[in-house]
Amino acid sequence: MSLPAVENDLKAHLHECYVDSDWRPALKAIMDAEGDTDIALNAVNALAEAASRRTGLKIRIPARPQ
Repeated sequence: MSLPAVENDLKAHLHECYVDSDWRPALKAIMDAEGDTDIALNAVNALAEAASRRTGLKIRIPARPQ
């Protein structure tokens, strides 16, 4: 899947809640892995670990549009 396709899918799913700067590190990590699943998983896990340590982190899951 191409980066523009992923971005479009995220925008379609998250609508106005999509913030490019929030997703850029994760998307860059995946694209930099160049198809190597282990590298991609390690990068995403590192981002998830860093995010879980941030105080004040809020995870917002918008209601599904009708």
